[in-house]
Amino acid sequence: MNAHLSFEEGWKVLEQGIVKCSKILECTSTRPTVAEYMNYYEMAVQKQHYCQEMYNGFKTTLADCVRAMVLPHLVHKKNDCFFRELVKMWSNYAIMIRCVTGFFSYLDRCYVEQYKLPSLSDAAATSFFGPVFSYFGDEARTALLTMIRQERDGNNMDSGFLDVMHGICRSEVKPLMQNAVLQDTYDYYSMRSSEWIVHYSLPDYLAKVQESMEKETNRLAYYLNISSEDSFDLCLQAINAPLMETYDSYASEKQIGGQLLLQTYKVNPIVLPGAV
Repeated sequence: MNAHLSFEEGWKVLEQGIVKCSKILECTSTRPTVAEYMNYYEMAVQKQHYCQEMYNGFKTTLADCVRAMVLPHLVHKKNDCFFRELVKMWSNYAIMIRCVTGFFSYLDRCYVEQYKLPSLSDAAATSFFGPVFSYFGDEARTALLTMIRQERDGNNMDSGFLDVMHGICRSEVKPLMQNAVLQDTYDYYSMRSSEWIVHYSLPDYLAKVQESMEKETNRLAYYLNISSEDSFDLCLQAINAPLMETYDSYASEKQIGGQLLLQTYKVNPIVLPGAV
């Protein structure tokens, strides 16, 4: 934004650039020319003024584009159809953001760093998934959780799933989706525990607990973009807890002595990630 321009005057130019790039969402975009790109960039270079206004305007304008150009594509879609459309729109949006954030790179290098704000890419992810989850939260959670369950049951995971999940994990929607994943994981293993306890011996049941903990620690770390240690702690709540509750209940019902339980547990102790 040139020094002689007000924020409102300069922002109109930048907004035009964002809107032009937003056509990527519908695959009808003509990318900005080099001259246009440099004009947008120069407008956004403000070392003393308007940084907060530009940062807020960046987020707000992107969210408006999502509401106008993404949400209509998700209406009346369920399950796999919803998932496919969400993957497509997020993929297009990611291309759009790589273009738009270039205009505002000064903000990322200086303003965002100085004030410890979410990066432009993270803010852009919130501008996408915030409106999507506000309007289609149930549909989004159902579609993504269905994919996770199918992968647990041996089906190949669609590559678009990870792109969407990693986008969510960069946004402010992450806690909502993480809680949904953990609750669904708890429900899944609660159901599995009632099946396993009648089909396996106690040592073999505990072997299934150990195997599940190892697989899910890796799975949730990958899906939720967290460390193995954090994932292990979550798995203690979502997997070990329901499986061991069933184990303890079964042992109590069958009046199996505590010493035998201790000996059984020692056969297959739960091992922390990285433990030797």
